[in-house]
Amino acid sequence: MKILWVDDHELLCVALSEYLQTHASELSATPIDVTPVFTLARALEEVNKAPPPDLVFLDLNLDDENRGAATLEHFQAGNPSKVPVVVCTGLTPGNDQEVEILRVCMRDYAARGILLKGGAHKKMFIGLSRILGGELWIPEEVLLRFARSTQAPSASRNEHHLGLSPREWDVGRCIARGLSGKQIARELNVTEGHVRQVSCVIYDKLRVRNRVEAALRVNAELGGGSGPDKGPS
Repeated sequence: MKILWVDDHELLCVALSEYLQTHASELSATPIDVTPVFTLARALEEVNKAPPPDLVFLDLNLDDENRGAATLEHFQAGNPSKVPVVVCTGLTPGNDQEVEILRVCMRDYAARGILLKGGAHKKMFIGLSRILGGELWIPEEVLLRFARSTQAPSASRNEHHLGLSPREWDVGRCIARGLSGKQIARELNVTEGHVRQVSCVIYDKLRVRNRVEAALRVNAELGGGSGPDKGPS
């Protein structure tokens, strides 16, 4: 697997690249080759080489500028092979504006996941493993903020929303809030087995693979399609 790691903090970029290669056997079933680059221009050069990388980890603030989602927009415009891009950022889920930037990256510019540079080492390791396994990964604290800052639509609009029945929609909204199967069962007064069954139906109807992807679909629908500010962080 060929990976491009893009970050203008050169020491951090090299260190993360070396870490990924050193722990490749723990993170991926296939060998990993990581190329660290420090500018957006160089990243665009690398992604246009043949063959292109299989995966890109991209910092949103490059070239000493706070570009925010515009960095990903620019990169995707020059990414003809549609190489999957994971946002690796110092943005924090405690800041409303920065949460909206992350939401825009996922919703509008097809980011395949989020890694927080300031997050816990163990969580980042788990996230890397899931991403290298082909999953979409978002840290729990970011997913919870996505759900918390989304406005719920009226009850009449919710019925059969996204093709889900009212009960499936109830479970879907709980998934979007980041609740566990046990918490959903307690809140809806059903069994955990029932929650698992309904969750599988939801994944199938939404054509998603896991809870994170289902949560993103439901949160996007709850947001009503309104576009947040795409300005720099």
